[in-house]
Amino acid sequence: MKNISILTFAFLSMMMISSCGGGGATGPTYNNDGGGDTGGGNNGGGNNGGGSNGGGNNGGGTTPPTNISVTVSAGKYVINGVTTGNISLEKGMTYTFTNSSGSAHPFRLSTAMDGTHGGGSTYGTGVSYNGSVLTFVVPATAPSTMYYFCTVHQGMGGSGRISITGASGSNTTGGSY
Repeated sequence: MKNISILTFAFLSMMMISSCGGGGATGPTYNNDGGGDTGGGNNGGGNNGGGSNGGGNNGGGTTPPTNISVTVSAGKYVINGVTTGNISLEKGMTYTFTNSSGSAHPFRLSTAMDGTHGGGSTYGTGVSYNGSVLTFVVPATAPSTMYYFCTVHQGMGGSGRISITGASGSNTTGGSY
């Protein structure tokens, strides 16, 4: 499958937001539902599929990571176009957070709101860094609620929350963000 640019991904994300009715004051939540016996599956040939004979998650080989755009505006993180937006992730899935602000605003995860500024620490299980890209392979042991924050500036994550779903040790069927 060909890689898509962040700009193309952002456009497709905006199209998905407007077509699925997501939104609200805390930002959109996206889900990919399981499908029939021959569906294509998320990142495997189509959305909302994922049947037993298709290329769906955990049914058709390795699923590429879900890419999430991280920018900064007015001192707050903007997640896929939503300022301090909420994110929904699934255990067993891989997510890449591409931070366009780079080292000026290092993007990190924590179990405490505002991370190290809020008395918490940086969450490291399943997390790796490559320049300004944070890759998170959500472990079965991940807490159900996490937060994102900037290691340099207090308050950049605002009230943005990461909800983690999926039973410990289960196969998940779709990537949400």
